[in-house]
Amino acid sequence: MNKQILEIYPNLQYPVTLAKIDNQYASLEEKAPKGGKIEILDVKNTEGRRTYERTLVFLLDYIAKRKGVTVKIEHSYVDALYGRFLKGSLDLNSAKKEIKELIKADKKIKRLMLPKLEAIQFLREREDDLNILKHLTMTHIPVYILDDFAAYFAGPLLPKTGFLSIFDLITIEDGFLVILPSSKDPSILGKTEKREQLFKTYTEAKRETEILKLWDIPCLNEYVVSGGISEIVKIAEAIHTEKITDICRKVLNNEKEVKMILIAGPSSSGKTTFAKRLGVHLRLHGLTPLYISLDDYFLERGQTPLYKDGTPFFDAFEAIDIKLFRKHMSDLLRGKEIKALTFDFKTRTKEWKGRTLKLKDKTILIIEGIHAFNPELLKDMESNAFRIYVSALTQLNINRVNRIPTRDVRLLRRIFRDTHFRGHSADKTLKQWESVREGEEQFIFPYQERADIMFNSSLVYELAVLKGFVETPLRCVYTTSPYYCEALRLLNFLDHFLDIREDEIPPTSILREFIGGSTFYY
Repeated sequence: MNKQILEIYPNLQYPVTLAKIDNQYASLEEKAPKGGKIEILDVKNTEGRRTYERTLVFLLDYIAKRKGVTVKIEHSYVDALYGRFLKGSLDLNSAKKEIKELIKADKKIKRLMLPKLEAIQFLREREDDLNILKHLTMTHIPVYILDDFAAYFAGPLLPKTGFLSIFDLITIEDGFLVILPSSKDPSILGKTEKREQLFKTYTEAKRETEILKLWDIPCLNEYVVSGGISEIVKIAEAIHTEKITDICRKVLNNEKEVKMILIAGPSSSGKTTFAKRLGVHLRLHGLTPLYISLDDYFLERGQTPLYKDGTPFFDAFEAIDIKLFRKHMSDLLRGKEIKALTFDFKTRTKEWKGRTLKLKDKTILIIEGIHAFNPELLKDMESNAFRIYVSALTQLNINRVNRIPTRDVRLLRRIFRDTHFRGHSADKTLKQWESVREGEEQFIFPYQERADIMFNSSLVYELAVLKGFVETPLRCVYTTSPYYCEALRLLNFLDHFLDIREDEIPPTSILREFIGGSTFYY
């Protein structure tokens, strides 16, 4: 007879949040088949952490609803979630106290798997839930219930309130933070140090959604249904063009004469296309951009440092041939000519294809790569540099309380790019993603506030386009793969979107870097 995970492991408690049964994520109240392989996850696991996060938001929404208050969760912010009050407001100290009382009471959070029509009837008072359910293809919908409060969530919740432990609620700017446990040490509260550039970029993204009147996936789907998506694509691309124009002005009008532009950002943030587009704008003002990609300075096969599992750690700073890069930059800045190398990702070797580079009058050097902001990269050669940080901070949420993790946008971009251009399977990309994430935390995010300006490369419509490109690679991940759970999670997430055809996407769009069809040479 199949038993619930909580029956098999009756002593589970915080920081445990989730399980995997035969390579599929499962709530702790899920039943495991006899002989099934069970793995217990906690808040240090990415999806385990999201389960904790969703449950905490569920309780906050539960308390808000009882007081006639409407909350909205906007985005992550270091080890916290940033949210706003759409209607009324809560005394956060009182709300925190009420959540702690719910935790102490260890109340059951019931999950019902209802036929879609029944779920719609059950959630008839939650308009944002009804809007997201409208276009889902799932025949059964998970509905979570606490007392007389019910809500849809796009992933598992904890089965009891008592599994929650460490959290805080504080005011910030015009909203609030839901502070989660530390991602590294679940016994302590997470970090919330101020990141002004990052917060400013998120605020700009919010203004874009106001311009487009497009706040969540149901809004996007309605544009697809109504035939208005073409206009949305054009406006979203125009926003990017306007931002790049503004950045170009800031470079040209900088109080110091800029000789070098450093473009940094995490994997698949669109740094290369951004650099190309910025270069086009600089040409309009008489400057000649000279592009240097750090990707062309990777160490060759066998020289790359190893990750903790013994695989090559390509996202480590030490994976760059730093000695050669510094020599080339030093030679360029002294007026010498260098041989421009190209790194072949399939053979993992550097090649010289006959191209040479030399700085001339009115030439501006554009260096792009994940480690471009690392102070050890250029050391004393960084003078007269303008720094631009590129990331993909999605403007959309699933709905009012279901957020879209920013990393998922970049992961989906990378899955198809790696499949189409680098000969990798989705399984291989998902396997590498853990070391990519660790590399970001260790080598990229600590330097993002060095930026003179940030550029958000996310396009409000792009996930609906990516859906059509990544579904096949994701469906090719076998059930026996340890990454099947992630492939399935992403497929279930993409089910919320109606497809947008790629025909509308201009050839200079940043999205073209990942789906193909760009008129830029990479």
